[in-house]
Amino acid sequence: MQLIDALAMEWDPESFHDSFRQKVEALVKAKAAGETVEKAEPAAEPTGAVDLMEALRASVERARSPKDAGEKAASPGARAAGGKKAPAAKKRARSGPAAKGRELMALTKAELYEKAAAAGIPGRSSMNHDQLADALAPSGRGRRKA
Repeated sequence: MQLIDALAMEWDPESFHDSFRQKVEALVKAKAAGETVEKAEPAAEPTGAVDLMEALRASVERARSPKDAGEKAASPGARAAGGKKAPAAKKRARSGPAAKGRELMALTKAELYEKAAAAGIPGRSSMNHDQLADALAPSGRGRRKA
């Protein structure tokens, strides 16, 4: 009741204008005067619900610098003897379920969904990013039924 009382005001119809009607009247007058009228751009199509966490992950991925991505930026003094660039250090390849799980977590929800569809994982349409990654993990511990 207090909120309604606080927001209540006297209604003065003269203070409100029908801007849509005014625009239509202006278009009709322009057409009647022989002026050419350009069509307005159509309204944008709704895109549906947005997974905010997935959008944040994608934004962070795009914003990562080469240093954050595990690559070393070439520094001016990073030259080997003879003026040639020093060869990049080889990274030890890790394999196994833990590495596979990290790789899956780095994928977007859309990429995980595609992999889940290819693997025939039931219930994938109702899963979030983490559930999809879990279901695709090598252990298969997350495979759930629809």
